[in-house]
Amino acid sequence: MKKRNIFLLMLIFLLTVLAACGNDSTNGEDASNNGEAEELAYTPEDIQETDVCEVCAMAVPDDEHATQIVLTNDRALKFDDIGCLHQWKEENGEDDIGAEFVRDYHTEEWIQLKDATFVYDEEIMTPMAYGIISFKDSKDAEAYIETEGLGEILDVNDLASHPWERNMDMMDHHDHDHDQHHDDDDDHE
Repeated sequence: MKKRNIFLLMLIFLLTVLAACGNDSTNGEDASNNGEAEELAYTPEDIQETDVCEVCAMAVPDDEHATQIVLTNDRALKFDDIGCLHQWKEENGEDDIGAEFVRDYHTEEWIQLKDATFVYDEEIMTPMAYGIISFKDSKDAEAYIETEGLGEILDVNDLASHPWERNMDMMDHHDHDHDQHHDDDDDHE
């Protein structure tokens, strides 16, 4: 009787362990891999020093403002500002888009645009003065607003109805900075 009870206890323990492993590795992984496979069907490319924005032809810095679209043919289109990405979509449509990526404002990690939370304020400085920055976590976006004392939360659906106006005063400042850099370059030639 004791051997039988020990055997039954060991069998129950073994089945419990196998069931737990099965749930974690088989069912759990299949579910997450299917989600990841969908998310990773298109992956963002690294930003190179030679990359220029598809819309404004400015250099795309390897920073928190860089965005990109990966087309269904795997060609990556890079942008220096999310506003330029939006402008490209307005001009070209969305039929050939495989995925859209933005970067987390704090970590510069690539995240899918559809999963991001955005903060907008006309006073937020971005390369083309659209004033929108992106966050992986909505709590980080809320903390940014609290810390900086400006901005409003937008989600991906809000972007569709956003007016996409640039802060021209900020653009004048950008243009002045770019002209100054070009003048400095001319002095060094």
